[in-house]
Amino acid sequence: MTDKSPKPETAGTSEATENHPFATELTQANIPTVAWEYLRHNGPGELVTKLGIVFEKFEVDEITATMPVETNTQVAGILHGGASAALAETLGSFAAALHIVDSGLQGKAAVGVDLNITHHRAGVSGRVRGVCTPAHLGRTTTSHDIKIYDEQDKLVASARITNQIINPR
Repeated sequence: MTDKSPKPETAGTSEATENHPFATELTQANIPTVAWEYLRHNGPGELVTKLGIVFEKFEVDEITATMPVETNTQVAGILHGGASAALAETLGSFAAALHIVDSGLQGKAAVGVDLNITHHRAGVSGRVRGVCTPAHLGRTTTSHDIKIYDEQDKLVASARITNQIINPR
């Protein structure tokens, strides 16, 4: 039997989600409704959809998402390093945005100011999974560590992102 009860983060939110301009994209990416208001003006960004990123866990202490290898390859047929970097930056940026919401910094925006990534092995098939955890959560900056694994839980890449928290334009 399948549990059809709403998830805690989506219970009682149907009116807000039905009228959201990016409801389809946010639902496809499995982004919890707790983050929808923050994403009202820009949605999840077009790259999330193009890369096939789907969120699995969305909490301040850890955000995880998967991405297919097959549609994100480079000329040698393996996962493109830029796709890994985009997954890492997406996770870190969403984590910084969640920190803004969770810390009462409404009205602020997170923008990436530094990203570094080391590629350890090739992603060759299936989906890769990114795991993002906070290293520093402040009022003006955040830093997050991201590990990207293949389906055998072997480390494909590791990254760190720093986001600045600013007043949006």
